[in-house]
Formats: sequence, C-alpha cells, structure tokens
Amino acid sequence: MEKKIPLKPLDVSSRAYFNWKVEGLLNEEQYSERVNDDDLQKKKVFLNVFDALWILIIKELRRLSIDLKTIYELKQFMFTPVKKDNDKVTQFTKEDFMSFMLSRVPEEYHEAFHKELADKSIDAIFAMAKESGAMVAFNYIGILLTNVLLLHKAVSLVIIKETNTSELDFLIVANNNKATAKEKEDLYKLYATHFSKDTLINIPILPLVSRLFEDQNFDKYCIAFGLFNSHEKKLLKALNDDRCKKISIIKYDSDNIIFDITKEIDVKGDTAKEIRKILGLKQYEKVEVTYRNDKHVVIKNTQRDKN
Repeated sequence: MEKKIPLKPLDVSSRAYFNWKVEGLLNEEQYSERVNDDDLQKKKVFLNVFDALWILIIKELRRLSIDLKTIYELKQFMFTPVKKDNDKVTQFTKEDFMSFMLSRVPEEYHEAFHKELADKSIDAIFAMAKESGAMVAFNYIGILLTNVLLLHKAVSLVIIKETNTSELDFLIVANNNKATAKEKEDLYKLYATHFSKDTLINIPILPLVSRLFEDQNFDKYCIAFGLFNSHEKKLLKALNDDRCKKISIIKYDSDNIIFDITKEIDVKGDTAKEIRKILGLKQYEKVEVTYRNDKHVVIKNTQRDKN
C-alpha cells in the first residue's frame, strides 16, 4: 500500500499522468484543470503497487488507441470490491485461510503473520483491511495481483464490447496450465462465444506484474515492499557491491543455505606498507586470512618462485 514507486521506471511522463488525472482515469481525486509546465516540475508522484499496475494497464490501452471513456469505465470496474461468492465463503474456514496464506508467505514472516492475524476472524481481517485503507487488495485490481503473486496464475483482463448494444463488459480470466478439464472447457466456451460475435481486447497481466517485480530498475522498490526474503536480500546486496567478485551458494539437505561471498579490496599507500610488514609479504605473494574466533586466525601464504 505504501507509495514508493515513482513514474520514471514506469516510463510515464508527468504530463501524461496529470492529463489522465484530469480525465478521471486514476484512482485518485480528479483535477479540474490541466497542470502547467512549471507545476509539473514541482510535483513528485509516488505510487503504491496497485496504482502502478493500473498505470501500466492504461499505457497498454493507450498504445492500442483505446478511447478515454472506455478506460474510465474500466477504472470504475477495477477499483470496486469483488463480489463475494457466499457459498465459497461459508466453506472457507479460518484454518483454511491461515494455511493457504502461510503456504505462500516466506517462512521468516510466519511468526509475524500469526501474531497479527491468528486471533482474528475472516470478517475481522476484512474490517482491519478496510480501516487501514488496504481494501484495494479486495478490489478487482487487487485480484489481478493476488492471482499472479499468490495463486501463481497467468490471468488476463478482458474487455468485451457487445456488437448489438455497444455495451462494455469486463472479465478477469485465469489462463491456468494446471486447470482441470472442466475449467479449460469453460474457458474455451467463454472465448469461443465472444470471438464469434463480439469485439474483445485481451490484456495479459503477468508481463506487467513481472515488469514491476523482476525488472532491475525496480529492485530497490521491491526491497522496500518486503518482497524479497533474507537470502535474496543478501544476494542483491552482494551483486550491487563493486568489490564482490565471486558468490558461491551452498544448500544443504536441511534447507540451510550458506553464501560464500568473495570481495576484493585495493589497499594502497602507507596502509599497504603496514599490512605488508605485518604479514611479511614479498612481491607477488598471496595471503589468505581466515578468522575463526577471537583466539584463532589462519593465514595461508602462497609464494611465487621465480627461476
């Protein structure tokens, strides 16, 4: 929910963003007038993940020259709460919910997750989300992210324009390789029915979400959102360190992981002389120092012998 993503990595200009705001296309208070060039320089925009994804969807639609009215109607749909299936909700117990979430949350967050939610009912969790302003996660834009990030489904956002009435309809369709035979049959019928008589626009969401979470330009924002676990953070830190020359990863049967990170540091001047004296080094000699504890240091000296 935190607003951390600027417009630049989304490749959206401030002018386009504020023009879309004037047209009411964004999930924010609408401007009545367009912003002049001087004001554009002063305004810094930061978005949460939901709004950033919506901006990327708008970009895709504008590339297809989709009119602003259609995008506005789609926005109204995307930022409304998902209709509850009461039959499914009554079958979904609190234990089911906790088990489902914990299976997709990194293990290091399990304790915090239990502490925050274990004593709350599902209704209480929804109430807490509403109070904190996080209900957007239960809107249709949130369902797109939930499908991709938690359910691991490649979903599409489909815009249907009925030929006879010109009315618009919007669907979220899961293109799931692991779907049952019946689910695949239902999906085929859905597309086949509309392909034969209506105009369809299909926007695959996985590439857009992948851009938000896998593009190197977004690394620091993903770290800020807590989307990397401790191992991934260590790797990213090492990869971004110019002194790091080699990374070895050792994974044991117990699932414990050890990183051996080799760094190279140039020491020059008087400091280099002092270190040479302490270690008794000659030219082209190599010393490897292993610090084991306060009373144990291993020094491995490799000499080059010239004839």
